[in-house]
Amino acid sequence: MKRINPRNIVLHFCLMMTFWLILSGYYDIFHISLGVISVIAVLWFNAKLRNYVFYDEDEQHKSKNFRLFRLFYFFPFLIWEIISSSFKVAYLIIHPKLPIKVGIIKFRTNLPNMVAKVLLANSITLTPGTVALQIEGEELIIHTLTFEKDEAHIDHSLTEEVAKLYGLSEETVVSHEEIISSEDQL
Repeated sequence: MKRINPRNIVLHFCLMMTFWLILSGYYDIFHISLGVISVIAVLWFNAKLRNYVFYDEDEQHKSKNFRLFRLFYFFPFLIWEIISSSFKVAYLIIHPKLPIKVGIIKFRTNLPNMVAKVLLANSITLTPGTVALQIEGEELIIHTLTFEKDEAHIDHSLTEEVAKLYGLSEETVVSHEEIISSEDQL
């Protein structure tokens, strides 16, 4: 059982209560008491979750290579990807022939830990036209609005940027990519 620092609890309570007050915009007794009850419930559930270990010690060691300052490049890059994907999806919808070719893409990635894989999956899902369906071990399954069967390589710029957050070279991040055309290939 992990010991909980009371100073952290008070700090979390103050931050969440401030966030509640800013978002609610009401400062009467009823809304403030709802905020207090909600924040206490979140702190209680969070305290229970702290007792679980969601990754092994080897993954925790690998996450120490995380480059925090690289986030200042990653977030603008992600925003740019979201904007450019929005325009691509808008073009597909507005185009008279509606050139939408939905497909499922499966590939393996050697990102260092599950946090990196979840960051990649969430980044992929944030970009319009793509949804991360599954992460299982080293394998990711992505649903996309457009794909080309003749295309030998799918753009993995988000995967490369997540790899750079952990100091990995981008050439070795993606392998065994394939376009799924039937249910048997899943």
